[in-house]
Amino acid sequence: MPIPIFSIFPLISAFFLIALGLFIFLRNKNNLINFNFFVLCFFLFVWQFFYGLAYLQTNEGKAASLLMIGYTGVVFLPSSFYTFVITFLNKNKLRYLSFVAYFISFTFVGFLWFSKLFINGTYRYFWGYYPSAAVIHPLFLFFLCAAISGSIVLLFLDTYRNRNQYLQFQKLKYVTWSLSIGPLGSVDFIANYGIEFYPFGWVFVNIYTSIVAYAIIRYRLLDISLAFTRTSIFIAVYSLVLGIPFALAFGWRDQLKSLMGETWWLAPLISSTVLATVGPSIYLFIQRKAENKLLQEQRRYQTTLRRASLGMGRVKDLRRLLKLTVNIVTRTVRIEHCEIYLSHKLSERYILKASQGWSLTDDKRMSFIPADASLVQYLKRHREPLVYDEVKQRGQDFKDLVLEEIGKVMEELDAALLVPSFIEEDLIAILVLGKKRSGKLYSQDDLVVFSILANQAALAIENAQFYEDMKKTHDQLMKAEKMATIGTMADGLSHQINNRLHAMGFIAGDALDTIKLQSKDNLPPEAKKVYAEMEVSLGKIQDNVKRGGEIVEGLLKYSRKADEGFTAIELGKLLDAALEMAQFKIKLNQIDIARNFNGSIAKIRGNFTQLQEVFFNMIDNSYDAMMQRKEEMREPGYRGKIEISVQEEGHNLEIVMKDNGMGVQEKDQKRLFTPFFTTKLSSKKGTGLGLYVIRKIIEENHGGKVEFTSEYRKGSQTKLLLPVAR
Repeated sequence: MPIPIFSIFPLISAFFLIALGLFIFLRNKNNLINFNFFVLCFFLFVWQFFYGLAYLQTNEGKAASLLMIGYTGVVFLPSSFYTFVITFLNKNKLRYLSFVAYFISFTFVGFLWFSKLFINGTYRYFWGYYPSAAVIHPLFLFFLCAAISGSIVLLFLDTYRNRNQYLQFQKLKYVTWSLSIGPLGSVDFIANYGIEFYPFGWVFVNIYTSIVAYAIIRYRLLDISLAFTRTSIFIAVYSLVLGIPFALAFGWRDQLKSLMGETWWLAPLISSTVLATVGPSIYLFIQRKAENKLLQEQRRYQTTLRRASLGMGRVKDLRRLLKLTVNIVTRTVRIEHCEIYLSHKLSERYILKASQGWSLTDDKRMSFIPADASLVQYLKRHREPLVYDEVKQRGQDFKDLVLEEIGKVMEELDAALLVPSFIEEDLIAILVLGKKRSGKLYSQDDLVVFSILANQAALAIENAQFYEDMKKTHDQLMKAEKMATIGTMADGLSHQINNRLHAMGFIAGDALDTIKLQSKDNLPPEAKKVYAEMEVSLGKIQDNVKRGGEIVEGLLKYSRKADEGFTAIELGKLLDAALEMAQFKIKLNQIDIARNFNGSIAKIRGNFTQLQEVFFNMIDNSYDAMMQRKEEMREPGYRGKIEISVQEEGHNLEIVMKDNGMGVQEKDQKRLFTPFFTTKLSSKKGTGLGLYVIRKIIEENHGGKVEFTSEYRKGSQTKLLLPVAR
């Protein structure tokens, strides 16, 4: 009488395999990988299920019929396995070999059912009946080896080619490494040749299919070494716990039979059940020790990051906080690069504020992410980290256009991981992480740690911004105290003041014109001297009246708030508007304007009025510098020239305005952006607000950058870096 325990194992295995196959298939019915995995599991089910039923039979004829059905599943394993592999690898060119493989399987099925050349009977073993191999059975084994070997070669080649593609590489490693376990199931063929060796291939088959299924369904994978360590520990522990009692029982089978009769098999079963109760404790203990060894480095940087996140709140300077965060993450986790994009509500963008591994001005870096981008909206909706390989794979598998678009943005960012940073419902920052230098994946534990870090960083950023705003407010109040009277009067009485200044200017001008038209030929020298002094004095009055008006206007500009009306702006039209404001000066003094760009240049996203003011100030500064050089140096043939060149630098527009004016001495260059500081001649002294207003508009209102360089007596250059419109 066959022992029931030996049929239970393959039956349990059969139901596990078909359940696993259905689970994978139902996750995505339209995916060929999932479908072909189900087909493979189905044939494995047929094999295990009908073999398990055959082991229970006492009638040889019934057992033989069941074994024939089971062996039909075995015959289709090479073809279904090969088909799954080439589908998994997306080898469309090799699909014809799949048809060839299935043709060979159907041929063997014909031999199986309609001749005695493949299986010619059964053996009677202690676990039950088992098929007996015939003359062409070795050919089937050769076919099986060829299918497995060919699949292994394809998997290894593809694994090597995709070694730089994170997720695909890991998935291939899972499937490839599992092949070291799956073929061990072929030990079952030993019993086909009359050797009484219990067919425990179901153990390896189940491990193999479980690993492959894990590789299919998991996009956010653990480190491969960790997964296999856990699997190996589990197999080792439970092989010992469950296997030792059965091994001892079979060694002392005769003694047990004499003691217990036909129920001798209950002894190893009961012993294994008792030992199984201590199995989990042994497994968890060994697993903990192994993981502590394997994850030593990972545990180290996770602890460091947790400590760093707790100390962030003590940093009050926003720029220092952001720089500190990217430095800690990059150095501690040992990643290629790290960036922080900070919310800038005025421009409706997330602007690059801190970077490690890349320069903030690197042309390859995205300088900003639009607030309405799919990536930002997805982060706001799901509030969880995004893994690039996961996003890319899901986008491909499910034909999700949003995920595909997000994948492209992450690819442009060279981001292996994106971590959102929230304050309540507000996404205030996005942490961008590159690949680990070790080549390992970000684990689930990593994502948890980075999420904690991002949340702590959000609080720290909010605190730093609040502190910065308070400091700015304090500074503004201090400035307001110094210029309260002037500012209030300039704002409230500007019209009246300007009217009177204009009147004074006209009076002085008329008096000056009268003096100039007056004939002085017949006047005595003393009178001529008086007229000359009056001309000089009236000219100074005109200059001071003009400057007084400029100061009033500058104070008003200084106090104005940024307008939120941002639109896509053509640079050509913007320059035309600025030049129109200064055309009288330019034409009067015959200044050359050179535009070194064409109309196909990208548009700027900004406030037209504010940017017009910026370019007018730049042109006006260049004009004054050229007039100063003309007056001081008196070079024969000198002619003022302004060159404007534009080029796209990644996601920015670089605008360079260069003049051949007087330039600025090195000692004065550091103070140029200070309010009320000017280097202009006393007779034509400016307000000292031009460059300050330029920086305020470009950097604070538009999230751009201003750079000023100068060489004394040769000229100056102002470079603007502005984000392009999308």
